[in-house]
Amino acid sequence: SLVPTDPPCGCGYIRNHEEVEGRIAFIERGDCSFVSKVIRAEEAGAIGVIITDSDIDNDDIYISMVDDTTQRKVQIPAVFLLGKNGQIIKRTLEKLHLNHAEINIPVNITKLDIHKLNQPPWLVW
Repeated sequence: SLVPTDPPCGCGYIRNHEEVEGRIAFIERGDCSFVSKVIRAEEAGAIGVIITDSDIDNDDIYISMVDDTTQRKVQIPAVFLLGKNGQIIKRTLEKLHLNHAEINIPVNITKLDIHKLNQPPWLVW
């Protein structure tokens, strides 16, 4: 399950840690480093993190989730999702009054290297 964090930026104490525990945290970009967001999600018991751009118009600019030079290490996987896709997920959850979404991670079966696709395989959501 994919669970939006409270606060959405994931920078402070995650108040809905009971919902996040054992699930994938859905966090919005901004306010602190990617490392800080993932560490907060880890502390809340998340098994992974999807960070989405808050810019709904961003459908082609990837953000590098670089180290923040604090020497902190994360222990769970984290990925970046384009703003267009992330905001569709966020709006759908809000519209349907849901606190989580069931997700499936697609597998690239095109026989093309992912970087040659020029878009992630899930862009058609």
